[in-house]
Amino acid sequence: MEKFAGYGFNKSHSAAYALLSYQTAWLKAHYPAAFMAAVLSSDMDKTDKVVTLMDECVSMQLTVHPPDVNESQYAFKVAGPASIRFRAGRHQGRGRIGRAGHRR
Repeated sequence: MEKFAGYGFNKSHSAAYALLSYQTAWLKAHYPAAFMAAVLSSDMDKTDKVVTLMDECVSMQLTVHPPDVNESQYAFKVAGPASIRFRAGRHQGRGRIGRAGHRR
């Protein structure tokens, strides 16, 4: 049993990572704007990571629109089939609002 534990644990994890990688690649290929908006939103507090992801958007031929006071949201937003609206959450005085209306 110990011999199997050393092999079986790694094999099950590699299968799970393979499935996750496949699903991620499928989403990136079929829904590039939504995928990149979600990835940018998940790393939006890491400036150097956002710069790298913005370069990826350019290589994927996605248009990234600047922040707009009327259109932008706290996180990055899909603005069209091949475009993303830059987030407005970074601007001072504009934060995420909870259900009770209090800033988090």
